[in-house]
Amino acid sequence: MTDTPQHPRPDYQDLATALDAADAELTAAESHGVLCGMSCARGKVPLSEWLEQVFEPLDLDNSFIREACQLLTGLYENTRTQLYDPDIGFEPLLPDDNTPLEYRTEALAQWCQGFTYGLAAGGLSRDRELPADTRELIEDMVQIARAGHQADGEEEHDEDAYIQVYEYVRMGVLLINEELQPMEPPEATRH
Repeated sequence: MTDTPQHPRPDYQDLATALDAADAELTAAESHGVLCGMSCARGKVPLSEWLEQVFEPLDLDNSFIREACQLLTGLYENTRTQLYDPDIGFEPLLPDDNTPLEYRTEALAQWCQGFTYGLAAGGLSRDRELPADTRELIEDMVQIARAGHQADGEEEHDEDAYIQVYEYVRMGVLLINEELQPMEPPEATRH
């Protein structure tokens, strides 16, 4: 996982705070999900097009929006690298493990909601012929987006379940990206 020095991957909470201050349309988790979905559907997504999904309107005269855009630029650059990381270093932007499970679960659901929206915004149509496993992964993400956290009284069991769903989503995104964008990473194709 490499970050560019000018725009490192932002911390989830820092981005969430900046997006809230900027009155963004999307949460931090949804924003990253939308970017990943658009990238899987289309490949290269212009930064400005994604930012227009996050902010309505994208008013760069607003200092709060400009500040949030700086963090989002780091996330954009980092995500492009992570989606093609040969070491499978992709990670959805979510709250850290010290955050209560209820909030992490909600953020994962928001991330999946953003991802499925991003697939559509990126041009993936419902009637496109997809391999069965890819279609199933997308359908599962729709279901995860609807999920909530309901404690069953066994905190360790709930934590294990969250980790399993997180890993399923993480690997699912990489598989969907590989299926829809079966090309060399952008850096490898440049001469």
